[in-house]
Amino acid sequence: MVGGGRVLSQPTLHCGQGRDNLAIMTSPRRFSLVLLTAIPVLLSSLSAFGLKVTIYYNAQTVGPAKGWLVIHGGGNVTNEAKERFVALAGGREANFVAIPTALSDTPIDLDKYRLQEMRRFDVKHLTVLHTKDRVRANSDGFVEPLRHASGVWIGGGRQYRLADAYLGTAVEREIKALLARGGVVGGSSAGASIQGSFLVRGVPSDNSSIMVSPGHVTGFGLLPNSAIDQHVNTRGREGDLDLVIDAHPELLGIGLDQDAAIVVHGDSFFVVGGQVAIHDGKPHDGAHYFFLSSGQSYDLKTRSVQPHDDLPLVMTVNSASRKTTRSGVTTVGQGVLQSRTGSESQQINYECGVSLYSVGKNEYPARPDGARRIKIRAREVNTDILHEYTCKF
Repeated sequence: MVGGGRVLSQPTLHCGQGRDNLAIMTSPRRFSLVLLTAIPVLLSSLSAFGLKVTIYYNAQTVGPAKGWLVIHGGGNVTNEAKERFVALAGGREANFVAIPTALSDTPIDLDKYRLQEMRRFDVKHLTVLHTKDRVRANSDGFVEPLRHASGVWIGGGRQYRLADAYLGTAVEREIKALLARGGVVGGSSAGASIQGSFLVRGVPSDNSSIMVSPGHVTGFGLLPNSAIDQHVNTRGREGDLDLVIDAHPELLGIGLDQDAAIVVHGDSFFVVGGQVAIHDGKPHDGAHYFFLSSGQSYDLKTRSVQPHDDLPLVMTVNSASRKTTRSGVTTVGQGVLQSRTGSESQQINYECGVSLYSVGKNEYPARPDGARRIKIRAREVNTDILHEYTCKF
């Protein structure tokens, strides 16, 4: 147990209720040579008995080794967060699951919610999973859609409802299995906080100002050793994670502005759509946190900002309209091109061969590439890797 989170130091075997389904969890950082040798033998023996085996662990990385997390700060989900979530899951034809359980203690119109989410994310195949019955959450039939999905979105509301319904059940295990096979888990507001290992604002009442609620301090741990807060800028929560990190210095505190999101994969994440407050237990110009802006990336293993702004120019996007053609995605809009070393800047109308977005102060490193052309560094919606793309202006 680390900081109230669920970090296992040894593998744990879980048998799914109602069918022969075995899952193996282990620490994201520690394996012994004995276990590495023994696990293949164990799996072979289990297969001989006809058992279905699901493995979910991250042996070498802090975040999901194959899958992705899209963790959004609340309010209206930005186009960039939605488009990245859908693209990383395999596109609008993929199978999606939406979980609205955080929303309310009163009955939810699931058919209406399903249509709303299909329109919001522009996807064709979506199943809604919702229950407050932990027995049902452990049943084979209930979790079956998760086994066929490549994307899960966890909606906002109150995070304690998610913990009460799903923590330690087949739902949590199948969400982790989805990540292990390369899927994506997204969530906003409560659906963001539940992805951390330490659950903040988990108090089962309307008093969301309480950061630590005994009995509700454990999240799903999709991002191990983390505490995730949301609505930071709109509700003045910039320093609220200080209390948690002071008590649990092993945790990384991540405070998301309402329009901001982080996209997590492997040992790093990058920011989209706004600012993110990082609480790492160190002083930063008189505060216990510092901000990452849209486009910046963070190394989870070394807990340090990854540099990417060594090019001489920067293009700030003020408006963006995307279209898809046979040759790929093109974005057109208005922006500002300026020098990093001087005060020179100019307003431009640009056309770039990559998806760009205007929500948040989106700045793209750039360099000259001939007459009225530049190369910018950006990430297409289905990757976390920076590439250079050509822009005309």
